[in-house]
Amino acid sequence: MTRPDARPRRLRLPDGRILAYQLYGALEGRPLYYFHGFPGSRLQAALHHEQALAANVCLVAPERPGFGWSDYHPGRNILDWAEDVAFMADTLGHQRFGVLGVSCGGPYALACAQRLGERLDYVGLLAGMGPMDIPALRTTQLPALKAMFGLARLHPRLASPLLALDRLMFQRNPARALKALAGLLAEPDRQLLAANPQTAEDFATFLAEAYRQGIRGACTEAALIASPRPFALEGIQVPVHLYQSGLDRHVPEAMGRYLQARLPRANLHLYPQEGHLSIVINQFPQVLADFTQSTQHEAA
Repeated sequence: MTRPDARPRRLRLPDGRILAYQLYGALEGRPLYYFHGFPGSRLQAALHHEQALAANVCLVAPERPGFGWSDYHPGRNILDWAEDVAFMADTLGHQRFGVLGVSCGGPYALACAQRLGERLDYVGLLAGMGPMDIPALRTTQLPALKAMFGLARLHPRLASPLLALDRLMFQRNPARALKALAGLLAEPDRQLLAANPQTAEDFATFLAEAYRQGIRGACTEAALIASPRPFALEGIQVPVHLYQSGLDRHVPEAMGRYLQARLPRANLHLYPQEGHLSIVINQFPQVLADFTQSTQHEAA
């Protein structure tokens, strides 16, 4: 297996900030912008490098403000991300492209669907986080996540003790930190990590990279994800693929069904026996197939 380049590329945005990113898969292939989870970094997309290469897809993996090597952006909101992505796509010469939001990257993919719909061939949410301000959608969510996001909703700094501990664990010993995390995951996720040591190592690496600058970016992100979205789901007019696990303890099935009911052109793919991590690995071929079909349809 070819190991892709881990070094960040850097793009200077109009306001002077640096947006860090990396390209995976086929560098001249069809562009699919890959929005990492929380915490996350550009390295998450490396999990799919070989599959994207085989499918002639270029995964464009930017790091959100304050994660990895991307500059912190004070006062940002979720819709601001669409402006960063539009400038990035212009710079890279991508007039049309797709967006995929993984876990907490989901709201950012929907922000792009809201603001950049006319440029998008495809929108996907892979275990994509639904609204976090509706308690009924979170009844089966991990208690630790309920607590962390609940504190962040009150004020970003209130989540800092939990995030500081998470950072300390992943900075000191990523493998041990991931092992501790695995104890909280659904059975399909634990089986995946146990059966695939390299995948487990890759997960630990991209989680550790997320905290390169500290926890300020993560605190801001937690507050944004926990708060009401700054756009209406009903106003998104482009098709959206929802890839939802049945055993997910991070993004419960109720969230996927809520999004399906409110997005005008939603296509729900439900996988009853997948967990939060397993769906990201096991169902990525379906993501690529749907993206390829969408781009072919647009070309026709």
